[in-house]
Amino acid sequence: MKLNLHLFDDPATYTVTCNADSGFTAFSASPASGVKDTEVTLTITPKSGKELAEIEVIAGGVTLETSEEGVVSFEIGEANVVLYAKSKADNLYLVTEECKACLNGGAWTVLHKNAKVVLTPNGVPKAVVASDGGTSVTVDAAIQNLIDQGILVKI
Repeated sequence: MKLNLHLFDDPATYTVTCNADSGFTAFSASPASGVKDTEVTLTITPKSGKELAEIEVIAGGVTLETSEEGVVSFEIGEANVVLYAKSKADNLYLVTEECKACLNGGAWTVLHKNAKVVLTPNGVPKAVVASDGGTSVTVDAAIQNLIDQGILVKI
């Protein structure tokens, strides 16, 4: 009697590495490793005032898919996966009409139409940039009233 013995290797396991800029408190994959065609779900938690700009696929050649519920997932291919989450830069607003704003600790300054206002990641006004791209000044938090009134519009 002749017996043929076939040995099968366990399928290769690939890792998922999630890196992110400082705009996030957490960025992880579940599961963090698997064989080809394993479905992976990403968890992304931005810091207060930050938003996800994009997730860049650094390695692994996977295609990210976002469900209607906002869940981001992909299937592992035949390589280790490396991802990088990028947060949006400071929020930028456009002045829609000329107005005065409380700047520099109490001094009132005219904001000209089409000037831009930059907010820090946590939503606190940071600077006003003249429409010609020139001068920048520190902004008092009272500028939030202009955002609420629609005089400053997010761009």
